[in-house]
Amino acid sequence: MIKKGITIILLIIIFISFISILEELDVDNYTKNYLFNNALRETGSKNIITSIYLDYRLYDSLFEAGLLLVTVSGIIFISKRDDDVI
Repeated sequence: MIKKGITIILLIIIFISFISILEELDVDNYTKNYLFNNALRETGSKNIITSIYLDYRLYDSLFEAGLLLVTVSGIIFISKRDDDVI
């Protein structure tokens, strides 16, 4: 029971941290204009999508790792069977 409680608390903490990070991100016309003007010079790639995918991936990698952690934790939480419950 304690493991399930800790898992739920950790999932809530991760969810809250993701929401706070998303609120701090400023994804508006500034980001679009910055990428259009600087992607070729900073990355050397003529394709903006490729430059975003290969060079500007910090948040993407963090969210992928977090999503994997949440998914695995959720699957373990759901698939665990208590011996007390028949």
